Amino acid sequence: MAERKRAALLARPGPASEQLREALRHAGAEVVLVADPSAIGADEVIAAEPDSVLIALDATVEDMLDRFDAVLGDPSITVIFEEVDVTLAREGWDAARWGRHLHAKIYGHQDVLPPGQSQDSDDDDQHGHPRPGLPVTPQQQHAEAAFGDYLGDFDAHAEGLPTDVVGAQSLGEFDGGDYRSFDIAGDAVVPSTDTAGADLIGLDDFLLDASAHSASDDGDIIVADSVAATDGEWNLPPDAQSVPVNSSVDFDIADLEQRISGFTLADHDSYGHGPARGAVIVLAGLGGPDAVRQLLGGLHKEFSRPVLVSQKLDGGQHEKLVKQMSRATKLPVDLAKTGETAVAGHVYIVSPEISVALEGGKLVFRQHADAASWFSALPASDTAIVMLSGSDMASVDQAMQMAASGALVMGQAPEGCFEPAAPAALAARGGESGLPAELARKLADRWPG
Repeated sequence: MAERKRAALLARPGPASEQLREALRHAGAEVVLVADPSAIGADEVIAAEPDSVLIALDATVEDMLDRFDAVLGDPSITVIFEEVDVTLAREGWDAARWGRHLHAKIYGHQDVLPPGQSQDSDDDDQHGHPRPGLPVTPQQQHAEAAFGDYLGDFDAHAEGLPTDVVGAQSLGEFDGGDYRSFDIAGDAVVPSTDTAGADLIGLDDFLLDASAHSASDDGDIIVADSVAATDGEWNLPPDAQSVPVNSSVDFDIADLEQRISGFTLADHDSYGHGPARGAVIVLAGLGGPDAVRQLLGGLHKEFSRPVLVSQKLDGGQHEKLVKQMSRATKLPVDLAKTGETAVAGHVYIVSPEISVALEGGKLVFRQHADAASWFSALPASDTAIVMLSGSDMASVDQAMQMAASGALVMGQAPEGCFEPAAPAALAARGGESGLPAELARKLADRWPG
């Protein structure tokens, strides 16, 4: 039998404290400490040697958390936050479900299903219960297909592909095929009536021999203010002049490159100028706050992209999450607000009704209920998507589409993950996987500052 895990409870006296204490016992934990946060310090909590600490949050306890930084920052202690008002409102099936997740968090496993149901079963009817989730998409069905599988028909279609042949009057195939020409006046394509003697050359040869085509027979270049096209032929105006030209002009590419190498149109590494810059999207659900805390704690203060955290919360109290995450990271943490611009090196807690749009090279928060617009708004080549515990399965397809366009896509490893379905699906389809601290290091390597 596995050794019982030791748990400490920090909660002000009252019904919520009693309810959480019973929940810890039902979860199989040995409760080694129950204390009012106002009457105890971090050293006393650490002295109890807990494997996990459950903190019951209310407005008063929120203001005391600074005293427990040594506990919150200890990687050997699993920290679990729980809202007092949510605890008191939870009952019945919801309370049982939360208890299973509490057990999984304390003991570091993934089995959160009710007794009698197998998490590994692929047969919906094996236990008489349907499995939730969306149907398999075409992208998922072909996720393991090799690119070479699609090359089998290449030879059969190769002859029908366009060529780079340039002719004076016709554009067509080699090998004596049915040459066709363009009717310039009518924009129609009609069969060529005379292909005998047509001077066909390759596009590269045509461009390299440009001097021969631009010069007249006596070595002069025709100079005119305008050239008119009539009935499909180009005509020069009567006042066109001939200017002598030296046909052996030397063109020094190296000299040109040296002259333009110092030119710049804009600061390419700033928002609003040059190439659009992206952001880091962090998606999390049940069990996610702890993973988010560990991820943000691993980012250095010079991190050069905005970090947008979409965390599903019971009760939707994102303002409190801002305070919690501010203690976990060196980066400024703000609540995303409609109309404000995302600033590089800041963390934004984004509520479900807020999304982000790319406007004039800047990332602006907008009122929007469709989280999918995040993905379409950001440039894939400069964006990272991190899926933590409890992420929405519907986001996996969108994340992999971004990965195909150059985005860095990562998911939380199963260890310590409450709801690993989405991160696991991401890893199965080629996304990177790791513990939150490891994912933070990969982000830091991608954007070193």
